[in-house]
Amino acid sequence: MVQIPATSIYRSADAAAIREVLGRGQPVAVIGLSNFGKSTLLRYLADPLHSEQYRQQTGRRAIFVYVDCNRMLEMTPQGFYEVILRALLETLRSVGASDALHSTIAAFYGRVVEGAGSFAIPLAFNNAIVALMDDEHNRDVILLLDEFDAVLTGLDERVFLNLRAIKDKYGPRLNYVTATVRPLSAAGGGDDLAEFIELFAAHKYMLQPLSPDDATALAGDIFRSANDTLEPLERSFILEQAGGHPGLIKAVAHVVMQIESGAPASYTAQAFSMAADELQNHRLVRAELNKLWSQLPAPARNIAVTAAVHGMDALQNDQRRELEALGLIVRDEHGERLFARLLEHYARRQALVQRSAPEGVRVDLDAGTVWVEGKMTEPLTDLEYRLLLLYGRMDKICDKYQIVESVWGQEYLGEVDDARIEKLVSRLRAKLEPDPARPKYISTVRGRGYRLNSAPDTTAP
Repeated sequence: MVQIPATSIYRSADAAAIREVLGRGQPVAVIGLSNFGKSTLLRYLADPLHSEQYRQQTGRRAIFVYVDCNRMLEMTPQGFYEVILRALLETLRSVGASDALHSTIAAFYGRVVEGAGSFAIPLAFNNAIVALMDDEHNRDVILLLDEFDAVLTGLDERVFLNLRAIKDKYGPRLNYVTATVRPLSAAGGGDDLAEFIELFAAHKYMLQPLSPDDATALAGDIFRSANDTLEPLERSFILEQAGGHPGLIKAVAHVVMQIESGAPASYTAQAFSMAADELQNHRLVRAELNKLWSQLPAPARNIAVTAAVHGMDALQNDQRRELEALGLIVRDEHGERLFARLLEHYARRQALVQRSAPEGVRVDLDAGTVWVEGKMTEPLTDLEYRLLLLYGRMDKICDKYQIVESVWGQEYLGEVDDARIEKLVSRLRAKLEPDPARPKYISTVRGRGYRLNSAPDTTAP
């Protein structure tokens, strides 16, 4: 099996730019679409190489702590604090921290895990951070918070107010890098979350596709992993089809090696034609494009469809800027276009689906997209998508217990109150309903639960 190299090694310029901002004591919000390399970039920043470069830049020692929020055992403040301290303990062990410091942090970690109460858990976490920051080695600490989207919408906002307060206490010595698909501000929320998000207002780092040189290097490494050599025509085909999207580069390289690599020169044109046809329905390609498309805001999807169907000249300047901000446009010797031919083909297919979409609510379970009255909604969060269990019970009532079990899990049946369910339903209505103030598709059945309607509920007020 061919292994894809870590994309972060092709993003040294991105890492340097982020490290420079951190050196000034300011947090950074990394924003990028699916498989653009956010996770591997943050893991790369956790490499000791960057600690040393940070020291040369600032004159201060630092530890970079990579925190994979997907490792949270549960979406609760306790789960969040636990995963941070667990990652911190692993990092302290790897950098050779003193036994005394490691033991102190481990003791506070134990108190978080024991979960003695809603007051004791954040107190133990804060005390662990204080012990770390006040350690005699006087290190700066940078928490690299990966897979942060679900955390933003799934936790009590006091968690983020606490993170803000700790940052305010230690200033430039304590810092955060977040990695999300959408801007932090898209999470909505109240004043407590807004205070945390305010930290990142000046430094939103939009992760773009790999440059042609980096994309070529990545494709070349994939070929070498299979004991093959990337030829110029193969390189051109891969970059045209996949652009600088690492996940698509991997998928296209696999297909090229299977069909074209090593074939006689007389077979090359036919092989590339076969490869192009194979890519249209290839499992890996479809998965990558589905993830990418589902993460685009609805306006950006509509703009991409216009560009694919009618050409870039059909776009207004503000529409171009929106696609550019998301890394979806490239300029080369052939002019301006969407960054990958595969994305163009996918967007054209979406235009066909949109024209044939039925009235009412439709969920594309393969693509993870939701359509209402023939229009794709903006992307749903994980919790919102789980709430669409209602789709499997179209026109039937779902009570509180069915909703909690599907969205949060059976173990939360006694913990999730009506207000929390109502808040989630309200967020889903904001994305599904043409007029959320007068919901037609998600009806409240007083005293019984909620119902997803296959057609607009004309009896609703």
